[in-house]
Amino acid sequence: MRRRALLASVPGALAGLAGCSFGTPGTDETDSVTPVPQPDQSPAETDPNSAETPTDDPPRPENPTTVVKLETGPRSYALSSAGLHTDDRARIGLWFDRTATDDHPATLRGWLQNSNEFENTFRIEAIPGIGQTYSRQPSGYDHEARLHLAPTANNELADEVPSLGRTDEGYWRVDDVGPWMPDTRRLAPGEWLQLEYTLVGEPGQSGRPAGTYEFRGQDETLSVTVWDTQHPGPETESRFAGRSLPSFPGDGGVQWFHEAEPATPAFVRPTAERVQLDAQIGFEVVNNSHKRLQCGHWDLYKLVDGEWFHIAPIGHTADCRLLSPGGREQWGLRAFNRQSVGCSTGDCRCDGLTQGYLGGGEYAVVAGYGHATANSGALVELVGDRAAVTPTDGVSIARDNDTIMVTTSRHGDGEHPADATFSLTRTSSASERVIAEQVMASGRFATYEGGLRNALPFLTDDVRHVVVRTDERAVDGVLGYDSNSRRFRFRGQAYKTARGRNTG
Repeated sequence: MRRRALLASVPGALAGLAGCSFGTPGTDETDSVTPVPQPDQSPAETDPNSAETPTDDPPRPENPTTVVKLETGPRSYALSSAGLHTDDRARIGLWFDRTATDDHPATLRGWLQNSNEFENTFRIEAIPGIGQTYSRQPSGYDHEARLHLAPTANNELADEVPSLGRTDEGYWRVDDVGPWMPDTRRLAPGEWLQLEYTLVGEPGQSGRPAGTYEFRGQDETLSVTVWDTQHPGPETESRFAGRSLPSFPGDGGVQWFHEAEPATPAFVRPTAERVQLDAQIGFEVVNNSHKRLQCGHWDLYKLVDGEWFHIAPIGHTADCRLLSPGGREQWGLRAFNRQSVGCSTGDCRCDGLTQGYLGGGEYAVVAGYGHATANSGALVELVGDRAAVTPTDGVSIARDNDTIMVTTSRHGDGEHPADATFSLTRTSSASERVIAEQVMASGRFATYEGGLRNALPFLTDDVRHVVVRTDERAVDGVLGYDSNSRRFRFRGQAYKTARGRNTG
């Protein structure tokens, strides 16, 4: 498969869903992926004249199928969720029952239930995929590229059942566009209706474009992601193609974007691979596989002299995040050469990191989602001056011969944590190396005012050691919680830090 010459752009993250939350209905389980059953016959139809109103729990597979591989062409379909529930307590289950073959299109089954303790009228037209049965076109297409959830004769909610046909390539499509569903439906407490849809293209559509098809309700979205089963990897050429990188810290390795092949099912795609500081870059992790990836979380590293240095963030929450088949997750880096600037309205389009004092060089953005590896990542080059090391605002300085005393606003403020002091002096050797981006990173060596950035700038040629008066948390940020001294190298010079006024 020939790759396009330019990087594809990454859209901003979707706004938070209002009025409708997706997930397995009525349980804390996450979506599961299982092979699609191939039943010998269609599900039995429900007698529409039956006087019995079903109010028990509707049937649901133990592991609802949310991803299928078509037999009619090299495409995979992934449903964003196996269920949803609305603000007015409509509870919906929806999953793939069978994939597309020459005999039938891909079919989804499920139900809609009134989970209220009273009779209620539901706005079917406002529920994505259920009443709003046509999708938006995927990015890059503007003509005859929608998908439709066409109801079958087994759909107890449908007003009409459309006829279906096939394209010249063999993909299923609907012969005419609805509406096929009612605007509203009133249900008794606990009552549920059986749903069944076929997932098909629209009249006049040829092929089956890859991309994400969104079914939008009034404020909610359900989506189906389509990708090339034979070539799930990136279609863009990386400027770092052929580049060899040193081993990455930790276990499991990294699937780099510039090493991804057409058959690579999971990768991180950047909006750009080289930018001039100050800049904003978007990243998107793509899961074009049939399994869930975990556990998420994003990190920024810098590559200096063949060694990786972690820049930010200083820590992560303990949760394990899942990326479902067909899933995408966006993350943004707002990079500044000097002091960072906070987000203004509309400036931060997705979750991510705002980081100041980043010098020119090569960086890696790594996400904890991987298919054959533990992580996926992308290399980027930031063009700009080297990072400056400057003290925090408001420090006071006093000199006593060859000693500089630096006092921060945290010292003597009468607040917790208690006051503390550390000293910095030169030494002959050290094995650990520290770079400027780490010294200046908020929350790493400068958790609060009074970290290494308040010592290094003052250790000039005519100064033997620097004493920084700050608080315990800042000192712990420099030395660690269980250490009284530390040696490191910075820009070719070895240093020693120690708790208290003297280095010993």
